[in-house]
Amino acid sequence: MRKNGRFRFFRQFFTIAVTAAMLVFLSVPGTFAGQIKELKIAIGVDADTLNPQEQTTTLFQNICDLIFDGMYFQDPQGKLHPRLLEKHTISDDGLTWTLHIRKGVKFSDGLPLNADVIKQTWDRVLNPKLRVPLRFAISMVKGCEKVDDHTVKLNMKYPFAPFDATISMALVSPISPAAIEKYGDDVRQHPVGAGPYKLKEWVKGDRIVLARNENYWGKAPTVDQLTFKIVPEATTREAMLRTGQIDVCYKPLPSNVASLKKLSNVTVDMPLDTRTIFMGLNCLKGATTNKKVRQAFNYAIDKKAIVNRILFNTAQPMDGPVSPKVFGYAKMDYQYDYNPEKAKQLLKEAKFDFSKTINMRTPNGRYLFDKQVAEVVQAQLQAIGVKVELRTYDWPTYVAGLLKPIEETELEVFLLGWGPLFLDADMALYGQFTSEVNPPKGLGSSFYTNAAYDEIMKESRKAQDPNKRFDLLKEASSIIWEDCPWIWLHVEKFVLAYSSNIKGMVVTPTEKFYPNHITME
Repeated sequence: MRKNGRFRFFRQFFTIAVTAAMLVFLSVPGTFAGQIKELKIAIGVDADTLNPQEQTTTLFQNICDLIFDGMYFQDPQGKLHPRLLEKHTISDDGLTWTLHIRKGVKFSDGLPLNADVIKQTWDRVLNPKLRVPLRFAISMVKGCEKVDDHTVKLNMKYPFAPFDATISMALVSPISPAAIEKYGDDVRQHPVGAGPYKLKEWVKGDRIVLARNENYWGKAPTVDQLTFKIVPEATTREAMLRTGQIDVCYKPLPSNVASLKKLSNVTVDMPLDTRTIFMGLNCLKGATTNKKVRQAFNYAIDKKAIVNRILFNTAQPMDGPVSPKVFGYAKMDYQYDYNPEKAKQLLKEAKFDFSKTINMRTPNGRYLFDKQVAEVVQAQLQAIGVKVELRTYDWPTYVAGLLKPIEETELEVFLLGWGPLFLDADMALYGQFTSEVNPPKGLGSSFYTNAAYDEIMKESRKAQDPNKRFDLLKEASSIIWEDCPWIWLHVEKFVLAYSSNIKGMVVTPTEKFYPNHITME
């Protein structure tokens, strides 16, 4: 009896110990339980707004996707998958789009998503009194009508072929009506959506923390909390990844990508993306109003050297106004190859005043080696005799400057990137160069105006035949390429480095990443 009692004691002790050990094991990220407590992501800049309708920056539209969800999700191959919409139908003339809203969807505050909310969203996006920088993307929509509790109808000014991809953008993601009523314009700081995550904490300049939305209609995320740590210096982000302080490093230094790839504990994704990096040239103010000056500046810059020596091939030189990843891309018949002598000759023909100083501006930490690229452009313009003063700004301040009207803007030559959010050249060409997108209405900060170009772009929007659309987009590209509202620099590769324990990270050519359903080994 004594021996059996001892055996029972040890068996009970062993059972309790194993159970405790299993409970600990199941709470550790990456175990077979499939739930990860926290994913730490280091990014370079803080958000200016988390209102999806006010977005200008891909990174924060990415975060908005996680908070709000979209009508559709566009995968890395450009295929659309239903999200807040179950489907859509189109009238034969293309002038009516009927949107069928998914049933059973709730916002993170518990309010249901229905036709009234979708109509309110479209009314807000189309309201000229509200600040909506990307409104041009849906300017073909006249209005929204409620059909029933889960159906709305969009009436179009003209048919637009890639409209289904357009409405995958965060631009038209709905905000909880209760949040709008409670916070008004300050909803940008207090976003409430129907996505897989909700905002838990936002400490300006330090971190943005998202927690799993228990009310989410879809498959529950495998990560309980996403912490976006704001770390402006890329070298610091990389060091944090190497030492395990973070799990994901957003845009590491190009010079260190090769060494990161060699690490067994780090995965580097680097797809060519839709983002073009350029030096905007103000077409209405300063020395750059002269087309020959703008062309001269293009010949003065060695774009291949920037890609090879500064960016370590984490980009490729632009050979047309848009990325090769988008429909409508065409390599231009002639290139602005590095030719400082031709640049000097064009400046001479333009009667350029070499006594004046050109004002150059750049953000720091928003794009791959943005400040360093700007410094190279500055040096190469100075090499042909142009005086250049370069100033650096944090991203929110820089964005505010981009939105100023021509009377107030100080922008003359400025580094910027533009990444279409779906794989079509319309967003790139229409969104930067048509007259209607000049600030403060839009983001065409070069203030480029060309009536012939505007007409071609309007025609391309109405064309339904893909071949005709392509020809029109190519024609528009040729006009822009000659007029040079930009110094055409390079197309970025979207560099994302993360722990090799992470499996299933979705990385897209629209410069977004989704850790919703990752696993960790």
